[in-house]
Amino acid sequence: MRITEFASATRHALLQRHGSFPIAYSAAFQQDLLRFGDERGFLAYTVVGGTAFVLADPIAPPEHRADLIDAFLARHKDVSFWQISRATAALLNERGFFVNALGTETVVDLQRFTFAGPARRSFRTAVNRFASSGHVVREVVIDSTVSEQLQAISEGWRKSKATKNRELRFLVRPVVLADEPGVRKFVLFNAAGDAEGFAFFDPIFEDSKAVGYLSATRRWLPGTDPLAGYLLMRAAIETFQDEGVRDLHLGLSPFHKIEDKEFNKNWVTRRAFRFFYTNELTNRWFYPVRSLSQHKDIYGGEQRLVYVAFNRLPALLRLVKLLRACRIL
Repeated sequence: MRITEFASATRHALLQRHGSFPIAYSAAFQQDLLRFGDERGFLAYTVVGGTAFVLADPIAPPEHRADLIDAFLARHKDVSFWQISRATAALLNERGFFVNALGTETVVDLQRFTFAGPARRSFRTAVNRFASSGHVVREVVIDSTVSEQLQAISEGWRKSKATKNRELRFLVRPVVLADEPGVRKFVLFNAAGDAEGFAFFDPIFEDSKAVGYLSATRRWLPGTDPLAGYLLMRAAIETFQDEGVRDLHLGLSPFHKIEDKEFNKNWVTRRAFRFFYTNELTNRWFYPVRSLSQHKDIYGGEQRLVYVAFNRLPALLRLVKLLRACRIL
């Protein structure tokens, strides 16, 4: 059982049937990832320094996932799984893996969500401020002209971040400035018709129907009012609500609300996660994990724990390799 090259149509068909978790689209289509499986389903992974890093749950029917994992473990001895569900964590715990909470994923019930209340004032302010300057958000098909403008936005935005010289990957799907099957792309245009920001949303499927979307990326030019992010999100949310979409997923809040009470945890990993979450220097120079989780709290969504599992020590070496896999180092 091994297929490392799936045709795009095959991956998309499996995604529509079994891609019910937030980063399923990333597992199916993120470039530079390898795939292992057969016509029933697959795992997405990369290899760093001899360690296989598996991204999320298998894209496969539930009854096939254990066999798929066992077949993968028969070929790869040093393995870690990242951003997996509790069900997959339990399977790996039974197979002798260390399992630690990685953080939370926030899920917003769109049919109950409103923009009322003091915590969501920024959404309302954004509408008024950008309307007065002639800005508008539109869902677009990306042609060559728009793509060039989005590239300039992306490069300008990235230069303002700690990881300014590289696009993150693995746990974060690199931005694709072109049309992609099922991905919703919203762009902020100024009064002159030039793009100043964008927000992309990956589909989440149940029974071949898109029932939700993941907020995959939001970026805007450094000189643009930072409320652009709220305006882009509001436009997308209102569009999805009109369509009857059930859920909006806000993605991973790393190391947020980890408790590690259920599985065979690794203490070194737990302490490292707590350090990254609480330390001011890591939040400033590596990744702002604490402010990320605080921002998501304004949506009032449900927070679901996700996990990391690995079967080899030392744990710190695997964590350093993860930073390389994500291009943080």
